Amino acid sequence: MTSLSRRRFLLSSVAAPLVLAACGNGTTNQPEANTDRNLSFLVPAFPDGFSQAATLVAGIEQRLPFVVRDQLDVMRDDAPERLAVAVRSNGRMVQQFTLDAHSDGIITPYFPLRMTFSTPGQYEAALPDHPDVPPVPFLVADRSSVAIPQVGSQLPVVATPTVADPQGVNPICTRALPCSLHRHDLAEVATNQRPTVLLIATPGFCQTDICGPVVDLLLEVAGDRTDLDLIHAEVYMDPTVFATGAFPDLTPVVAALDLPYEPALFVLDGAGTVTARLDTTFDRSELAAALELVS
Repeated sequence: MTSLSRRRFLLSSVAAPLVLAACGNGTTNQPEANTDRNLSFLVPAFPDGFSQAATLVAGIEQRLPFVVRDQLDVMRDDAPERLAVAVRSNGRMVQQFTLDAHSDGIITPYFPLRMTFSTPGQYEAALPDHPDVPPVPFLVADRSSVAIPQVGSQLPVVATPTVADPQGVNPICTRALPCSLHRHDLAEVATNQRPTVLLIATPGFCQTDICGPVVDLLLEVAGDRTDLDLIHAEVYMDPTVFATGAFPDLTPVVAALDLPYEPALFVLDGAGTVTARLDTTFDRSELAAALELVS
């Protein structure tokens, strides 16, 4: 599968059919910060849908974050504090959730839905309190057809660039001030029986409404922990290639994990088993909860 750039994914996420415009005139019991702005779009902040191969799988809990928009922009201060979301398949209700907004340490609130799908197939997420907002369709695949490591599986052992050995990645960190998370090689720490946190992100290009400052959050939440090996790996071998109109090569770790999106964060225990995964957008509280699993 050809991996998508974060920028290409976001362009597909704000175009039909994944984001559908309507007026949110339905009645609701959920509080909204400002009723002058009507929720008009449900935006999937996960790389799925009918326009590309499924990344969600059946049989194990999946995380689907959403953001909301009105006709003008992504809703931040005006976003609802809670959001009712119904998951349906073939016109039938599968499960309904009330999701709390997450925005601890980030600008754009999002609503993470966690669900285990019993079978592969076509699903949709709808807003029962906003019936005029059309649902967002997405696909759930059989686990055997998606190579992205899931919680409970082993992460492939692959070398990641370090300051001492950048392995042809230039720059090794696209953050404005290069971070300190390039000291360890994933292949080298895979056998030391210490927990590891691997963050795949390209902060120099992750400046959208949805994508948050995930490298900064990881430094803030776990930068002082001595019981973890923290690794940040970039997505592109040489992002300056974008200036030529071409698409740069992906780093080996992105290819090895078959990632069609970024950022992606994997928390591993000492045996290299994935204990938590956070994709595309997350805040301080979700990150802290994921790290507690290896405390």
